[in-house]
Amino acid sequence: MKITCLLVEDEKLAREELEYLIGKSDDFKVSFTASNSQQALEIINQAEIEVVFLDINIPGISGIELAKEINQKEAAPLIVFTTAFDDYAIEAFKLSAVDYLLKPISEARLEQSLQKIKKQLKQKINYNQKLANLLANFPEQKNNKQENLLNKIAVVEKNYYLMLNFTDIYYFSTQDKKVWAHCQKKSYMTQFQLKELEEILPGQFFRIHKSYIVNLKHIKAVIPWFKGKYQVLMADYSGHKIPVSRSKVEKINKLLNLK
Repeated sequence: MKITCLLVEDEKLAREELEYLIGKSDDFKVSFTASNSQQALEIINQAEIEVVFLDINIPGISGIELAKEINQKEAAPLIVFTTAFDDYAIEAFKLSAVDYLLKPISEARLEQSLQKIKKQLKQKINYNQKLANLLANFPEQKNNKQENLLNKIAVVEKNYYLMLNFTDIYYFSTQDKKVWAHCQKKSYMTQFQLKELEEILPGQFFRIHKSYIVNLKHIKAVIPWFKGKYQVLMADYSGHKIPVSRSKVEKINKLLNLK
């Protein structure tokens, strides 16, 4: 699969030139483009982006400020700054940018940057895999943690807290910065973030997407989607379909004995 890129550039010719150069690579694909910071944020919030090529001088908030917002997100994409000025280099690397490209960008210089990106993405994948392997070697500790849980979670119901059994929850989702617990026929607002829930939920729950945690025991079907990805059909009343992030496909194959 190709590495998905977003180009944020307000100058049409510069955007098209960079898109052309990146498109010559076998490993990268420009899936989205934006001409201002607002468009870029909307795309990043809705799609899975691995790399953002970000011009610093764009309409709306600057590329530097946009990068700060991007870095606050879970599973934030890598950032490569593109600019005609070198005044921001120090600030760019403070934000952990992968690279800093000065315009006009040559094909050779871009190729160096693409190699850096591939190396960082590979290191990230290897780290996640090593962590998963490490955790898999400690089943007793994991079980002890689960045995000590209350096996309930407090959700908001009118003017009181309702205690829901974990077994009654089909999935959690996030919307408008709020996290909801979805049961067979009803949904409840929680006071948690998905990252917090990952730490307290028992083993049958899995973070399948940046916006969803599902109860594996309440998956009704797995539906093949485009480019080797999946959707899972939940067994709740509405039959909700949830996308599986590309990075989670291999793990889901193992957890559900698909391959």
